[in-house]
Amino acid sequence: MRRLPPLNALKTFEAVARLSSITRAAEELGVSHSSVSQQVRVLENYFGQKLFLREGRSIKPTRLALAYMEQVRTSLDRIAVASAELTTYGKQRAITLNATPSFAMRWLIPKTADFQITNPTIDIKISTSTDDSIDTLSDTFDLVFRRDRMEQRDHICRRILDDLQTPVLAPEILRNHKIDAPEDLSKLTILHMRSRPTAWETWFKLAGVEGLPPIDGPVFDHFFLSLQAAINGHGVAIGSKVLIEDDLEARRLAAPFPDHNIEGPGYHVMYRPEFADDRAGELVLKWLSRTTGVDL
Repeated sequence: MRRLPPLNALKTFEAVARLSSITRAAEELGVSHSSVSQQVRVLENYFGQKLFLREGRSIKPTRLALAYMEQVRTSLDRIAVASAELTTYGKQRAITLNATPSFAMRWLIPKTADFQITNPTIDIKISTSTDDSIDTLSDTFDLVFRRDRMEQRDHICRRILDDLQTPVLAPEILRNHKIDAPEDLSKLTILHMRSRPTAWETWFKLAGVEGLPPIDGPVFDHFFLSLQAAINGHGVAIGSKVLIEDDLEARRLAAPFPDHNIEGPGYHVMYRPEFADDRAGELVLKWLSRTTGVDL
C-alpha cells in the first residue's frame, strides 16, 4: 500500500514553492490565504520539518523542499494529462511527439500539460529517445524535437528555440563562496554531462579562462540529472537557458555569469507538411507557434 502525503496539501505546497508566495498561491488555487497557510502546516507536520523559510512578509522553500517540489510538479503534470485522457477516452485524436529525455521533462511535458487540459479531445502522446539521432526511430511521429537541425525527405524542419548554455548553481552556493570571475567556478564541484563532454572546456575558453587542467567531477547521463544535482547544491552545471527559465525565476538556480554563454544550434521541430492540414495538427502547431514565438 502506498504511503502518500495529504494530496490537497501537496497541491498547495507545489503552488507556494513555485510562486514563493502564499498570497499568489491562494489566488491561483481560488482559496483563502488562511487555507493555504493551514495546508502548508499540514504538510510540515506530516514531514516533521519546516518546508519554507519566512523572512518578514516573504516566504521561500528550503533547499530540500525545492528539490521535492520539482518532483511533485512533474507528477502533478502527469496526473493532469492522465486525467484528461481518461475523461475523454474514446474521443481523442492522438498526436505523437518524440524528444530527448531532458527536453521532454524540462520543456515539453510542462508546456503540453496546459494544452492537453484545454484541448481534451486531442491526446498528446510523448515518447523519448536516448540520443539526438532520428535514424534510429522505429515509429513515425507527428512532431519530432531535437537539439539540432534534422533532415528527412518530405518533412519540414523549423528552429523554434535558442540554445544558450551557461553555468548554474544553487543560490546558497553563490552566497557562501566568493565567485567574482569565471575562473572561480573551477574551485567548485563541476557537474558534467556524458552527452556534452567538452561543454565546460568550451565555456571556460569562451569566458577567457586559459590554461586550466581537465576538471574532474560527477558525470551524468542526462542533462536534467545534472540540473537536479545543481538544484540540490551538489555543484555547478551547464544549463540551457530555455530549459531552466522556471528554475531561475523561482530562484532554485542562479546564473553567476549570464552573459557568458555557449551558443548551441538551437532546438528544432520536424513534421510533415500535411500535418498542418489536419484540424488537430493545426491546433498543435498554432499552440507551438504561440509558445515559442516562431511561425510554423
